[in-house]
Amino acid sequence: MEKYIKLFEKIGIPEKTGNIYLDLLDHGTSSIAEICQRTNLHRPEVYRAIPFLMEEKLLRETIKWKRSFFSALSPERIEEMIRDFEKRNTPIVSELMQKYENLEKNVSVSYEEGRIGINKIFDDIVNTLPKNAIFYRVSAENDVEKANTYLPKDYREKRDKKSLERYVIMGSKAAQSKKPRLERELVVIPEHIDEFNQNVTMTIYDNKIAYIDFTNESAIIIENPMIAEFQKKLFMLTYKNLKK
Repeated sequence: MEKYIKLFEKIGIPEKTGNIYLDLLDHGTSSIAEICQRTNLHRPEVYRAIPFLMEEKLLRETIKWKRSFFSALSPERIEEMIRDFEKRNTPIVSELMQKYENLEKNVSVSYEEGRIGINKIFDDIVNTLPKNAIFYRVSAENDVEKANTYLPKDYREKRDKKSLERYVIMGSKAAQSKKPRLERELVVIPEHIDEFNQNVTMTIYDNKIAYIDFTNESAIIIENPMIAEFQKKLFMLTYKNLKK
């Protein structure tokens, strides 16, 4: 009995109303008095439920000897009501799924330490980005050659195989060791503006921003589309001003 009532409530049939329908399925055509006796419901409760059941085409009224008798109609109508319920609620479920997906897209922060952790950051950049993609880097390394020792062995191979382009902003000291490359757009922060030697890099790629602190061998990745887009715009504004 309970499993039927739970189903009925799910599709909008109240418990007492559902009990009346089940009673008529079990006992067939009955009068109001008989229904009340078997279900332990008061007459007003039964009279309130009957119009609902008839409107939903779950109940039929028959007049005999100037008295009303009621019988249950086919449960096939329950199937229709379930389909109607699912149809009405599918958009709601879709909205809930969208909320969940948005929650999943909220800020995700991961922290890495040591040489292996930094190595993972560079690996993530070349593995995440699709072919011909662009990433953006701000570099303030004190020692570019030393910083390059943190790169995975196959980093450059993967990067070049995917033809990844990059825009780079660097301090003047670090830039001295960089040779011109077609796939790299480089601008330099003049030394008179700032020495820019914090030994940190920031890379914006896909929906992520990675910060690497080479001095303390630690790194942070922030993953969020809006924050990444915001940082990208800040980067390009700075890049264009430095290039003038």
